[in-house]
Amino acid sequence: MYNKLYVFFNLKLFRSEVMSLPVSFVEVRVLVHATEDLGKVLKSLMNLVGEDVFGEVEFSREKLEGHYGNPITLVKAKVYSKSQARKILQNIFSRLNAADKSRLLDEVESRVDEDGNFHFRLDKQEAYLGRIKLGNIDSVHFQVRLAIPRKQREKIVNVFKKIILG
Repeated sequence: MYNKLYVFFNLKLFRSEVMSLPVSFVEVRVLVHATEDLGKVLKSLMNLVGEDVFGEVEFSREKLEGHYGNPITLVKAKVYSKSQARKILQNIFSRLNAADKSRLLDEVESRVDEDGNFHFRLDKQEAYLGRIKLGNIDSVHFQVRLAIPRKQREKIVNVFKKIILG
């Protein structure tokens, strides 16, 4: 009973802290290869950003050509709505396993670029199955910017650590 109550209150605290974070935008990008089913990739995106946000966000599609002339579709969205951006982060980091959170915490400084954007990738196949896991190959790319001046790098890194930890 104690553990369930503890988890419930920690989740409430996590939600209230995430809802007050200074998020400017979350950008989501994924490449869909000719051999992939666009519907399945969209389901992966829905599982990552959350069903309610997915229904409200407009994903653009851009036709590209691969190195060997193969067709590729770039699906992307840039979410400026603070509430939607926060929901995306909450959905991802509340479901990310401890090992992946630990890895992100170790790498957070190298994942924040010179403009203060935080970059990470999630496994597209795992997302299709409803699981959230870091990935590097054939993954969904995320870029998150905070409403903190880029010169305040230490503050930016600390806020991203807080986001990761939940």
